Amino acid sequence: MNKKINSFLIKNEIIIVIGSIWFLFLLFNLYMPTIRSDDLVYFNRLNEMGYLGASIDHYNTWSSRIIIEIFLMFLSKHFLVWKLLNSFVMLGTILVLCKYIFQKIEVSTFFIVFSIYCMIPLTVMGETGWRATTLNYQWPVILALVAFYPFYQIINNKKIDMRIYSGCIPLLIFAANQEQVNVCYFVLTSLLSIYLFLKNKYNFRLLPFSLISLAELVFTLTTPGNSVRSIQEVNRWFPQYKSFSFINKIDLGISSFGKPFFLDANIIFMFLFALIFIIAYSRTKNFYLRMASAFPLFLNLIIFLGNTMNQSFLNVSGNFRAMVWNSANLDKMFQKTGTKLAFLYPGTWLSTLLIMALLICLLIGLYISFNDKRKSVFVCLIVLMGVCSRVIMGFSPTVWASGMRTYYILYMISAIIILMLLNELIKSLNKRKLDFLQLSLTVIGICTFVLTVLNKG
Repeated sequence: MNKKINSFLIKNEIIIVIGSIWFLFLLFNLYMPTIRSDDLVYFNRLNEMGYLGASIDHYNTWSSRIIIEIFLMFLSKHFLVWKLLNSFVMLGTILVLCKYIFQKIEVSTFFIVFSIYCMIPLTVMGETGWRATTLNYQWPVILALVAFYPFYQIINNKKIDMRIYSGCIPLLIFAANQEQVNVCYFVLTSLLSIYLFLKNKYNFRLLPFSLISLAELVFTLTTPGNSVRSIQEVNRWFPQYKSFSFINKIDLGISSFGKPFFLDANIIFMFLFALIFIIAYSRTKNFYLRMASAFPLFLNLIIFLGNTMNQSFLNVSGNFRAMVWNSANLDKMFQKTGTKLAFLYPGTWLSTLLIMALLICLLIGLYISFNDKRKSVFVCLIVLMGVCSRVIMGFSPTVWASGMRTYYILYMISAIIILMLLNELIKSLNKRKLDFLQLSLTVIGICTFVLTVLNKG
């Protein structure tokens, strides 16, 4: 009897593990989310105006995300349905990443992806209502990843699976309704299409995806509600924004990307920097390249450690000057209005130059980390895509009011790169070291998930 049970467990291990993680996510969605903010707004809009009336009104006065908002209004009345669907979305994110990075969905790699996914601060989905935030950020990102699969198949010299292909089109229509996601999808697939065309590998079945993305991009730019909302948001959140020049907006975008990414304490970004340094160090013997790849990690660590240090109880006058790792001045350099960059005053360039230098060092480390230089270029490309997804927020008056939920794309890109680096690292490890790495990451992921739940309040 025991042998039969053991045999059943071994044969169905991956199914049991996937089912268990889905149940865990279901419990998470049953416990964590509360009805608040935008969830209530869309609930009331549906009651007062109906689907058609609310959609027309928002098209003219608020947003181009008409497709997303139809689903949002429906789910605002069906909270339990959303909880079930969001559990599948969270699980689907792990499965899709596992398939893209490791090609096969196995227990060991599934747990690694689960661990890295849990490092993303999932509670940002509750910033303005769980249903509103997940449908505007979490869902479009995973659906865009699925809709990218035909490109993935062509790049890997495989035939397009027509069953998946037909399902990807409606998924992209939904995902591309989120402008940040759509811009990233359009730029990435356009560059890949040019590459495939030059290599005589382009398949014209990919064309509908580019056309859908382009059409929704044009729709976003021509929707009257977006410009009306922008004026309202300036007056509400950021009155100074009216006087900002193009350079000021670029500077604002760089600040909103650079400080949280390079200078603030964030476990997923710190882990990314650490992996880049470890792998790049082993791939090159050039001292200067090693130093460049180490710069983002060690600066981040020094700032983190410096923030844990305080003056002694004696508090001798001027003693703060001895705290060489103190980073309190960073908050003065990066403010709500950016870094106050001005061409005629070189002293104002320091913050922006620091962020650009760190980004260059990051790209150098990433390029060195992969033996396949085509993969290196691709990784650097998606990093820049993630950076731009955040920098363009400098052209929105809600750059700060939107909170960290607009960072979700960059979180996901960081998770993807971490997984690609881990896959690269795994190739050089023996079985004992590999087992230790997989076990450690799995436990870290579980502990992070538990802590996320405990931090609900």
